[in-house]
Amino acid sequence: MPDVEIGAFTPERARRIWQATLAFERGIDVASTDMRPAIAPPIYFINLSSHTVPPYGCIQVNGVEEIGSQNYLQIARPFDYTSSVMAPFLLNGPYEVEAGDLGVAQSGPIFRALTDGTAYACGTRLGPAVDSFELTKGSSFTAISYDDIGTDILKVIACETPLLATAGSLGIAGNSSGTVTARLPGSGNWSPGTITYTAWAPTSTPITANAIVLIFPVDAKWVAVEIC
Repeated sequence: MPDVEIGAFTPERARRIWQATLAFERGIDVASTDMRPAIAPPIYFINLSSHTVPPYGCIQVNGVEEIGSQNYLQIARPFDYTSSVMAPFLLNGPYEVEAGDLGVAQSGPIFRALTDGTAYACGTRLGPAVDSFELTKGSSFTAISYDDIGTDILKVIACETPLLATAGSLGIAGNSSGTVTARLPGSGNWSPGTITYTAWAPTSTPITANAIVLIFPVDAKWVAVEIC
């Protein structure tokens, strides 16, 4: 457990804040018609990476540990880990978290996310970048709109649904990666789109040029399967 200064965010203070919140809510007469949303419990984490997590940065869960009777998720920089198991990805809150310190992740369903600075259109799928806390084009989140707090902060939702796409003019070699373009539904037909992604052919069988494929998010990457 890292040393903490007076006034710092500690497990004991976090627990007292949460208990005070629950006590406050119990003291309110909540009628059955009350439309206030339920308050989700905080998602606590400890930064076990050697890097400072920036505000709204993407982080990867890599374990859990108990500190003062409170469980904290152990996190690392995305893909900067030793375990062979692909763990979930979270998005940090509005404060940076230095190496060894404690933080609170966002609970959603709409998140603010730090991006690589590219202007992503609404509906673009995003995911963690290798050895970075930024989101880039990928498969784990969907872009909604940019936020007024910064040009590199994007509002996103978590999304891991497959997409219909068209393979590039060169196709995709077996056990290799290539370019695909997502298709857009319209008037009952799937029309050509403009957003391209990198997808992997997971077997030795190549994917033919301009083939219609389904791309599935697997371990934060797109895997392409040709539709026969």
